[in-house]
Amino acid sequence: MSLPLNQSVLVESPSLRTSALSNIDDSRAEVVLSKAKAIVFAVWNGSGWATTAQIAEYFSVTESAAKELTRVNQSEFQSLETKTLTGKELRDARQMLCLPSRTSQVRVFSALGALRIAMILQQSQVAAQVRTIILDLVAAVPSITPQTSAPVPALPPVEQRLQTLVEAMRTLAELTGGKLNPYMEQHFQDFAANLLAQHNQQALVGSREKWMGVVNFAESELGKKVPLSGSHYRGHLGTWVRTFYPQLGERQEMRLVNGTQQPVYVYACHEPIVADGMTKAIEEFFTHPNPTAALRIAGAFASKRPRVLVKK
Repeated sequence: MSLPLNQSVLVESPSLRTSALSNIDDSRAEVVLSKAKAIVFAVWNGSGWATTAQIAEYFSVTESAAKELTRVNQSEFQSLETKTLTGKELRDARQMLCLPSRTSQVRVFSALGALRIAMILQQSQVAAQVRTIILDLVAAVPSITPQTSAPVPALPPVEQRLQTLVEAMRTLAELTGGKLNPYMEQHFQDFAANLLAQHNQQALVGSREKWMGVVNFAESELGKKVPLSGSHYRGHLGTWVRTFYPQLGERQEMRLVNGTQQPVYVYACHEPIVADGMTKAIEEFFTHPNPTAALRIAGAFASKRPRVLVKK
């Protein structure tokens, strides 16, 4: 809670008065009142109550002034702060509150109700002292700012990704008059088939394991666009990982590539150490000015010569 530390805000603002009372219960309210001046609340129904006359005496004001103040601010008082006793309740409480026998009704206030009166009443030195104590209590309450964590980015469900892929292929077909590049069309089909195969495998085994190829990981997890040709060709990306990061694994699975089943290196991307290693390797590959030359120096394209792991 954050309130300006001055008495005027309590006198002028009902919402701030309610806010100031939000962390104070009845027993603590009695302690606050007693620090300014001695006061006794009669215990009735397990709670302490004082009449309007007793409240007026405590604040050193007339009973009529106390009645007028509570009447004008009637809507502000809550059920735990004040009651009007009549009938059986009045008969039960009459002796405890020392009420005259002819009294037909009486309004009583709890310690919390007395605190609210102290925050409203201006012509009283006792009320001013109580407000000071309340403000000290409010200042002692630490300001709590909820810590909201940033949303964790996540890929859409498989069904949504496939639907997006299908719509993209349809749009490309319309734009090209149905003459989509066969290589690109085959790439789309391979991607869709592998995506479904991976999804179905996880559904069947009920496992959280995520085995992915390098290109699939780069595109789906890191948002990279791995080109089909050039110095950063997708085939060289896989070679880069196998050459410079052999510790990430050497498992192979049959996957669709260009419409045919071929062995593809896959990695345990469900393991944080592997995912971190893959991320590092892929970032290095794309930031390197000439990965093909680096692979050639490392002997990645030589079948007989031993490989020398050098990245320049």
